[in-house]
Amino acid sequence: MRILIAFMAALLVLTACGGDEGGPDVTAAKRKTMEAAGPAGAPATLTKRIDFASCLAEDIADDAAQSSRCPSFALLSLDYMSSQCSAHGGKLKAHVPSEAWSLDVDGDASAEILVDLIGNFDCDGAPGAFACGSTGCPFLLYKKRGDSWAEIGAINADDAPAIQVLSAPEGTFATLRGGCLGQQPCSELAHYEWNGTAYVRKWIDVRSHPVDVAPGTLMTLSKDSAVYDAPGGKKAQVLDEYPVGTSMLVIGTAREGPYSFVSPCNACRRGFVETALLSK
Repeated sequence: MRILIAFMAALLVLTACGGDEGGPDVTAAKRKTMEAAGPAGAPATLTKRIDFASCLAEDIADDAAQSSRCPSFALLSLDYMSSQCSAHGGKLKAHVPSEAWSLDVDGDASAEILVDLIGNFDCDGAPGAFACGSTGCPFLLYKKRGDSWAEIGAINADDAPAIQVLSAPEGTFATLRGGCLGQQPCSELAHYEWNGTAYVRKWIDVRSHPVDVAPGTLMTLSKDSAVYDAPGGKKAQVLDEYPVGTSMLVIGTAREGPYSFVSPCNACRRGFVETALLSK
């Protein structure tokens, strides 16, 4: 159900909420700091200025004035969240304080907002109403356009906290990089690139080995095989051994050779296996 909520939020054409003062400003000076950061990037800033508790109270009261302090992307999601929570016998409650991330992806000195809307609420009495698996639901990235907010990307839950804005030419959308829940060092850094309309997860730096992201496909080992920490070569180390018939989720394709980057299971160490050994 939680995935459905995120999907529906992605389809919303966000309308004006008057002022939308929830997001902090990002100055031109801060953008210059981002550019000077170079390969290290500049992390998004955690903000607790958006008052989702007030947004929820406003939604419950059906206030036609729609307070300028509540971002439109929040108001447009609350009706659906409240109804789904009620359908499961619960009552929607907002976390206090709320959490979101502020960043400037295009150097216009105006903050974009990255937020896990569902993560800022609980369905009291029905805690499983918004569950969406062990990987968590994506954070949604919003950009203010005029008086409204538009969604411009979905960032994996593991990549979102403290995601970094990499340096980019003035007036362009920068590449975003994140992973490991914002913890450093991180062995898997995902890169999100602008495709003209939205951010997409394009490639992952896996221990300095580039991997092009592929649509998640479940494949099966056609023979016994090891999973390695690198895509082949004498320096590759065996992480684990798996028997024929083991199902593996293909995350991406290595650029350095005929290897796929895979996840044998949620609790398993992810690594590389020869692509030729995988079949549907």
